[in-house]
Amino acid sequence: MKGVTRGFKNRTRKFFLWQTALMLAIGTSAPSFANTFVEFSIPQFQKGIALREPEIQRLGTYDLALVIDKSASMTYRLNQKNAPLKQVYDESEQALNMVTAKDPSESITRWEWCRNQAANLANQIKKVLPSGLKISMFSNKFNSYSNVDGGKVETLFNEVEPSGGTHVSKVLQHHFDEYFARRDASGGNTKPLLLAMITDGAPEDAYNAKEAIINATKHMKKSDEILVAILQVGNDRRAPKILASLDHDLLEQNAKYDIVEVKSFEEIKRQGLAKTLANLVTRDHVASLPQSKI
Repeated sequence: MKGVTRGFKNRTRKFFLWQTALMLAIGTSAPSFANTFVEFSIPQFQKGIALREPEIQRLGTYDLALVIDKSASMTYRLNQKNAPLKQVYDESEQALNMVTAKDPSESITRWEWCRNQAANLANQIKKVLPSGLKISMFSNKFNSYSNVDGGKVETLFNEVEPSGGTHVSKVLQHHFDEYFARRDASGGNTKPLLLAMITDGAPEDAYNAKEAIINATKHMKKSDEILVAILQVGNDRRAPKILASLDHDLLEQNAKYDIVEVKSFEEIKRQGLAKTLANLVTRDHVASLPQSKI
């Protein structure tokens, strides 16, 4: 009986190896096959927890902008610290080991995680934001895109190759300026801004980014006009300290309001991007609205 079981396992493994080799041979690119395999095998990790109707409606009351790091380190695996992902496809055995890894972070990059989560967010809230999301991608420079739906998210991420450093202050300033111009033009009749910045945790201009946030608060007329969510992707051990520097002591540094919420990747990956943002604008954020500096 043991021999039969062993034979079945061997035949099953050979089948998967043959199938993997075939797909690698006929597919347009091996990474796309790997991504598909992982997405179907770990849907919760890729997509996160589905939003409830009240959460969808609540997110719809915000002008939502995703600000996504596209620096070179975003090509690293989620659990990787200091070396880019090296994918080896020349042997089907290696490819099979990669795509069937028990830990999803062994076979998905930070960039791919952002792509999947942003697409899922856009799809879940499309009925309250039918025109789509605002997405900005930053490294040494930044590019901004409007009316990005789930399908366009996929296209956008596939067309951009992460490279360069991590400079976020100018893209933050861009969104703050855009919001205040829209608010003033409408006489204050505009949605509050929810700016979700996703980064692997090492902005090179952290001081300037903090100054941009502090200056933005001085133009705010009430505490809930702007919420900046800084979200870590990956497990870079430097990230908590660096990201916290954009949050702590804002009031002591002359900010009018404390408008920043920082979330670690350990928090985010359990529930996904959409649920994290929904919690920030419902239970989590309502429980601790920022207070004005006296």
